Amino acid sequence: MAFLLIARRVACSSQKNLCLFTRGSRYISQAAAKVDIEFDYDGPLMKTEVPGPRSQELMKQLNTIQNAEAVHFFCNYEESRGNYLVDVDGNRMLDLYSQISSVPIGYNHPALAKLIQQPQNASTFINRPALGILPPENFVDKLRESLMSVAPKGMSQLITMACGSCSNENAFKTIFMWYRVSFAGAPTPTQPRSHSPSPVFDSDII
Repeated sequence: MAFLLIARRVACSSQKNLCLFTRGSRYISQAAAKVDIEFDYDGPLMKTEVPGPRSQELMKQLNTIQNAEAVHFFCNYEESRGNYLVDVDGNRMLDLYSQISSVPIGYNHPALAKLIQQPQNASTFINRPALGILPPENFVDKLRESLMSVAPKGMSQLITMACGSCSNENAFKTIFMWYRVSFAGAPTPTQPRSHSPSPVFDSDII
């Protein structure tokens, strides 16, 4: 998860043909960059081996309650900031994966902390509504103000999903449906193939 330690600064060639920024790229505002610099740590800091003594002790305690073999180390999330994950032994590590790719803007981001403290967001955090079947009254406005405000030009609809797996699965399903209608001219599935052991429809494949 966070075992790979790399230098914070990566040199970028100044040659135009190797430059990472191309025309049409989005740039972070100076204000956003300033917040990130002031908030983030300046680099990794290792004090013990990983897992350290405190993590090992907590692993033993956890193992008396449940299987702890999958645990790498215990974390101090209060001290973790930006891309750096701090463990209970004080080791500060560059977390290349951001948990399971679930912390896209870093640990304890000030903007998220501010949003959590706003009363109008409390109901969502407390009640965790099932948005697919029981959305709140302000759901449409929330989508327009957030996801639709950054949607690519020409994209006027969206599908919200609960996780990365179902997002990828349904993205492929959407592609298959688009292909079927656009190129095959059949908006509805055909009959199941007789040789298939399961009800796989012709429209499910390209």
